[in-house]
Amino acid sequence: MLELNKIYQEDCLQGLKRLDDDSVDLVFTDPPYYQYRAQNLTRLKNHGDVVTEFDFDGYESEEEYLEFLENVIAECFRVMKEGASGYMFCGDDFVSFINRMVMRNGFTFRKVIHWHKTNPFPAIHTRRMFANSMEMMVHFSKGKPNTWNHKHVNEMHNFIETPICMGKERTKHKTQKPLKICTPYIEISSNPRDLVLDPFMGSGTTAVAAKMLNRNFIGFERNAEYVQFAKDRLKLIDSK
Repeated sequence: MLELNKIYQEDCLQGLKRLDDDSVDLVFTDPPYYQYRAQNLTRLKNHGDVVTEFDFDGYESEEEYLEFLENVIAECFRVMKEGASGYMFCGDDFVSFINRMVMRNGFTFRKVIHWHKTNPFPAIHTRRMFANSMEMMVHFSKGKPNTWNHKHVNEMHNFIETPICMGKERTKHKTQKPLKICTPYIEISSNPRDLVLDPFMGSGTTAVAAKMLNRNFIGFERNAEYVQFAKDRLKLIDSK
């Protein structure tokens, strides 16, 4: 078993293989997923139609990315305890892929949670699209959830509304999730001293939330700069 409360700078598939079977109480993660990328900035500036393609964050194709993500989900099933829950962020155009993946790998799909961003980035008007103010989070479990800490009835909806990450909390990570979107679900689906796993730790929001809530954590992140962001944020908690 790996050392707890540590973020490992490595590919998550390699790291997950070093975790014991049935050792994780909660998975909470935000994997990279594709997004549109402008290909012709000249036409963009001239207000013409923008040619786009899917950017799979370093993967050569949709097929390669989906195969990688499915392997991660399969490893998560192995390391999660019976009754453990998982939460995975995704775009609205990707939620059906995640739903099918989790069920193919033995999980029970439970609900799609909708995050409304009150201050989304504006859409580039030449693409003739609405601003992307919604992001999804798929909730799944390994069997029936063992832990379900009810909050007030108004906090138990599959809809949450917060701004995107801003102010002192913000790092240079381009898709950093705010603590306000993470802490409620970690509280609901885990208990103090439980182990929370994030295979795609990014700027460390899952680790920070877990530490604030007296949970243990383990995470993986390939980008050295992001790992440093996370370490700096964790040090701030220790200093308070």
